[in-house]
Amino acid sequence: MLILKFNTLSADDLFTIERRLLRWVVKGPAIDMDFNVLDYGRTDVYGHLLGIFARLHVLDAIHVTPSQLLDFFVDVDTTYLSAPYHSFYHAVDIVTVLYFMLHDLNAAQYLSDLDIAALLIAALCHDAGHPGYNNLYQVNLKTELARRFQNTSVLESYSVKITHGLLHKHRLLKNLPLETETDVLGQIDNLILSTDMVYHYELQDQLGSLEDLLLPEESDLSSSSSSSCSSEYWDDDIIYHQPIMSDLTSFTQEPNRTSFITDTATATTTTSSTTATTGTTSTATTTDYLCQNDRRAWCRILLHAADISNTVRPWPISKQWSDLIVQEFFRQGDAEKAAGLSVSPGMDREQSTQPDISLKFGDFVVKPYFEALAAVLPSAHIFLDTLIENRIQWERLKHLPSAASPPLLDGHERQYPASLLPPQPVANPPGRRVSVAAGVIVIPDHPKPRKRQRSTLMLSPRPQQQRRPLVGFRSASHSGALEDGMYRRRSEQILAMRCASPVLMKSVWLGDYEKAHPLQQQQQQQSSQQQQHHHQQQQQQQQKEQRLPRRGSARVA
Repeated sequence: MLILKFNTLSADDLFTIERRLLRWVVKGPAIDMDFNVLDYGRTDVYGHLLGIFARLHVLDAIHVTPSQLLDFFVDVDTTYLSAPYHSFYHAVDIVTVLYFMLHDLNAAQYLSDLDIAALLIAALCHDAGHPGYNNLYQVNLKTELARRFQNTSVLESYSVKITHGLLHKHRLLKNLPLETETDVLGQIDNLILSTDMVYHYELQDQLGSLEDLLLPEESDLSSSSSSSCSSEYWDDDIIYHQPIMSDLTSFTQEPNRTSFITDTATATTTTSSTTATTGTTSTATTTDYLCQNDRRAWCRILLHAADISNTVRPWPISKQWSDLIVQEFFRQGDAEKAAGLSVSPGMDREQSTQPDISLKFGDFVVKPYFEALAAVLPSAHIFLDTLIENRIQWERLKHLPSAASPPLLDGHERQYPASLLPPQPVANPPGRRVSVAAGVIVIPDHPKPRKRQRSTLMLSPRPQQQRRPLVGFRSASHSGALEDGMYRRRSEQILAMRCASPVLMKSVWLGDYEKAHPLQQQQQQQSSQQQQHHHQQQQQQQQKEQRLPRRGSARVA
């Protein structure tokens, strides 16, 4: 029986949710590429969420009951506003895509249960409070949110704050040890902040590092160079490789460790191949784990992939989400015109078309990222195949008369928050700008093509001179992020624990502080030396002054 503490649902709703959860437990997974969350009512959605979290062992990992988790889901739902695209259904859709990648594509093989718990919670909350007007709009209009978070990952920072409040209210992590709770909370923050499009190329570069870590030499698997994702539109073929796990000594090898993908219905660990009756997943008798930093990078990569996955979904689903994002784009463009500002790229309904928006997004943003993902996770090539099929559909629609976007779905409506209008906009960074659902991304004028490099299965991060060149850019909403660092301000308790733990201090999102700020570190060191020298001079002067009176008194005597 499901019992809520902070919210109220009817007995019929609770029965529907519980029935949906039991169906997950008894019959196994109910999600594939064709699953469309927009086809379900809210009670069914809550039930699906509980099934996903239970199936991936989140309840056991953080020691909560289905009732506690459902109460949390309902409150998360209330934080999402009535934006056409950035609704609670978008958050649930991201969770379902993650489940497909973790379970069906076996992306969970590198993660622990707590990693998956943090990933799913962050996915569900990553756009909480999103008003449907992106970061660029918030900064240009100098809204209250932009001032509050100092123009830095405005909406992502706001979602982090909302998530903190909900986690504290429901005590969702309180059954974990204090240090573990702090660590998981920091990981959730990090994941939500990483959904800002400013980190798109950084995440794509991290995929290259993981590829060198997990995959064999290119020459050893040259026979796998043929790919189903080549087409008349794309000249370059991606090379798929199978991961090698047995030769990586950096993984923890424990013969008695069992897989965390289990059959919830029978509570037995999975050691056989996938079956339709139980929904169990084929895994080895041992589970290999990446180091903590690599696991967290993998979580960020997967979350971002799910967040930009609309274009790689089956055509009916992809088109439906595209309709919603175009509504939101044009609504923001109308608001920018009304405020006397320049309209964001792709948001002027008089100049942009839905096929052009989708084609640019797929060609410039989605395709390179999912190529890099498929190089690390070969089963992800299914997304690239779908992307090709969808591109054909968009090319066909491009030559048809434009049609108005469909009305919003029932159940999404909530009151919009008020916005504050500024006297003038802020400057935008140079480069080709493309609006995407998660914000505005600046495409480099001359991006360097991604190439498969030879490596020797390095067990530690590659030296800086061996890393793939990171294509430099800045988000229009986050121009100073890479200089100032990624993390938001933590509570005093979390800061104290991180200062006391060198491991936690080294988990900063974009790298060690010393590496990110070498000039500032050098200046601080020089300043400290000057202050120390000045202090020594003052001490010597005081000693001289203390000796002078005694000598004078001796002469008088």
